[in-house]
Amino acid sequence: MNEANRIEGEHVDISYEAVQSFFEQRSEKDSLQSKYSYVLFQDDNPQLAEQRDRQEKEKISALLRLSENDGKGLRVLDIGCGIGRWGETLLDQGYYYVGMDASPGLIALAEKNLPADRPRKLLVGLFQELTEKLAEAGETEPFDYIFVNGVFMYLNDADYQRALCDILKVCGKPCTIYIKESAGVEERLTLREVYSNGMRQNYSAIYRAIKEYRDSQTEAWGARFALLSEGVLFDQSLAKHKETTDYYFIWHMD
Repeated sequence: MNEANRIEGEHVDISYEAVQSFFEQRSEKDSLQSKYSYVLFQDDNPQLAEQRDRQEKEKISALLRLSENDGKGLRVLDIGCGIGRWGETLLDQGYYYVGMDASPGLIALAEKNLPADRPRKLLVGLFQELTEKLAEAGETEPFDYIFVNGVFMYLNDADYQRALCDILKVCGKPCTIYIKESAGVEERLTLREVYSNGMRQNYSAIYRAIKEYRDSQTEAWGARFALLSEGVLFDQSLAKHKETTDYYFIWHMD
């Protein structure tokens, strides 16, 4: 690995073209043993991808009380929906589901993965195009839940700050925001096209420190939202890295 492409602590940008290429290449793979590996990776350990999917859904569904809400009539926006992992659960519980992802290939997989006879829409678009793409799709009503699942790590700082503001433009009242990101445990770590042996691809991401995520979200949303819960998402048995961890935040506005 070229250590010059592995940058600790500094605020540097990554290439959006490289990120887009990475996910388009993944969406074309036909050798993955689990559909969840497309977005949760672990190509060489598909069982781990499935365990993480299951544990996340069980833990977060309980915290959000999704099964208690009688989802009919409630609207969910899933930004970075990938293959529609969360749509599998939300559509079964009666929620109206709008999934959006920057990868046309992943959206094509989501179309195949999710039932066509349920109330849902799947949109191709960058986070930077959020309000525009929703308007084009006729989705002008605010959302009751907003999920952002592993997307901020692919946004450079200026677009990340803008994304925090854009989310507020599509929130209903009340509204709950669920954020899950791979984050640096102690400090920020940026990967610029670092080759992954497990995925056999070059990979780029910004692992912002947990504190950085907490502080920036508090600054953007703290006047209107309360932080209900945060923490490490997976049990230690499902963790794989020491410098980074999958971390979640749940914000709510009445």
